[in-house]
Amino acid sequence: MTDEYSTSGEFLDILSRDAWAALREPVTSALRGIDSAVGPLIDLGAGSGRGTLLLAELAPSAFVLAVEPSLVQRAVLLARLADDPVLAEHVSVIAQRTETAQLPDAIGGVLAMNMIGHLSPDDRRQLWCRLGDRMGPEVPLVVNLQAPARVEAIPDADFAAVRIGSCTYEGGGRAEPDGPEAVAWHMRYGVRDQKGDLVSEAAATYRWYVLDEQTLLAELAEVGLAAQPCGLGVYRAARVTD
Repeated sequence: MTDEYSTSGEFLDILSRDAWAALREPVTSALRGIDSAVGPLIDLGAGSGRGTLLLAELAPSAFVLAVEPSLVQRAVLLARLADDPVLAEHVSVIAQRTETAQLPDAIGGVLAMNMIGHLSPDDRRQLWCRLGDRMGPEVPLVVNLQAPARVEAIPDADFAAVRIGSCTYEGGGRAEPDGPEAVAWHMRYGVRDQKGDLVSEAAATYRWYVLDEQTLLAELAEVGLAAQPCGLGVYRAARVTD
């Protein structure tokens, strides 16, 4: 597997800290109805594990499958799990892509944060089908949308900065159209010393398939899932029952 985060892995977890702090409330609300008695909980594109830890916190007895293709991201996730005997007992890390990951026959809940744009429209629709077939009534699928919602250029901007010790870690980027359905994100990262001088930098480019709310709701409805917004771009989908 090609690791899109091989050059940016040093920055990804710490720069997502504040964003995850803001997302905690809407994601927690959206995850209502998770049922570990039905089946394991799934964290798709688990990254460094911030969502995985939230699943484990909300359902301490649940078994969690954290699906993450990036070696760099898995390293951070596994380090977190190894230091907690309870997590190490209940969370399994799956080194596969979401598109090809083997899923259990029944699922107690699904989290798919900050990752859906990595899937092509065809792969995305196939994922909804695979998940919908395994989700019982009230079992939630939680997914979020990220800008842009359509193919357009996004000017360069600073996204986040975190100070650790005497160093400040920062990240930003820009996007440009990359075909009729996607944009290419050109990300930049840097480390500044206490004087503000740039002492190291890294760059990464990845393709992101755009998705707007109307399309998301329509695709989910096609497989019998009704979705509702929970705030900050987070949506909760569950099987429609009569």
